Amino acid sequence: MNSNLLSCGKLGIPDALVNAHEELSTELARAAMESGTIGRLAKHLEELCARHFAREEETVFRVFGLLHGVATDRIGPEIEVALPMIADLGAHRDAALSHHQVIDAAIEELLWETRKAKNRTVADIAHTLRRHEKAEDEVMYPTIVAIGQSLRESLGI
Repeated sequence: MNSNLLSCGKLGIPDALVNAHEELSTELARAAMESGTIGRLAKHLEELCARHFAREEETVFRVFGLLHGVATDRIGPEIEVALPMIADLGAHRDAALSHHQVIDAAIEELLWETRKAKNRTVADIAHTLRRHEKAEDEVMYPTIVAIGQSLRESLGI
């Protein structure tokens, strides 16, 4: 069984994904300490991302704990936890993408202000967050769909 999985059929979260969220959260908190409009917009983005990250860590990231087992065709009892989670993610994909659009709009607003103020430090943070969200949309969510399809095929569901 994958060493990233907890016992008793619970899914583990790969550390790399959680670490990326922690780093982004730290950078957003630093940006939120800026004065004026940039600080206010960064604080708003920080709040949006805190809720978004928490939801992803409870759902999306947990499914990634299955990847090693799926790749090596060794799935254990964690499948009982994962299948409903994957189905739920599929049902709520539009809501997640909508939330990404809200975050992207907040990023764009922050970038606009950083350009006016020539604040390259906060602009870099915003660009990093934008790349993260894009990776989720283009890689993570489709991977979840592929994992679900692979599991259903393997189990004959």
